Amino acid sequence: MKKVLSLAIAVFVLSLSVLPVFAESFTSPKATTADYIIRFDDVDGGHAVAEYKTEVGEDGKQTVVITGVPDEGYDFVQWVIDGDYTTVGKLTDNSIELVISGDIQIKPAFAKKGEAATKPAEGEKVVDNSSKSPQTGSNGMAYAVFFVSAAALIAVVTIAKRRSAEK
Repeated sequence: MKKVLSLAIAVFVLSLSVLPVFAESFTSPKATTADYIIRFDDVDGGHAVAEYKTEVGEDGKQTVVITGVPDEGYDFVQWVIDGDYTTVGKLTDNSIELVISGDIQIKPAFAKKGEAATKPAEGEKVVDNSSKSPQTGSNGMAYAVFFVSAAALIAVVTIAKRRSAEK
């Protein structure tokens, strides 16, 4: 009986150790009240401007809107952004909202009207973060492991009690 009960408790404790693996990750907030620095590269064909929409929040994030302003005879092509950010919009949109978590470097790309847009130079990082990020946190698998382990523990204890009662 003691061996069965010890085994059941071991299985239950093991199942509990799985739960932290599925726990939601948490990043400590960055304590700052200053705006993050947005650096724009100088390019031919236009320039860019930024408008801070929010202050840096407790989560360490700040919302800004960047807009590409083409010179006469040029069209906006895309953004090349280096830093920790997500977008609300596509990198090919002239004006997009960014949620940033630190200083970023931005390079707007412009092309002469009627000419094909050029691709970024080799080695330049072009990432479109406009799709929704995967969600973290609890999921059904952690709860399933917990409840299956609890059911196994109850079954083992019930069987052990029946066997001891039969003796």
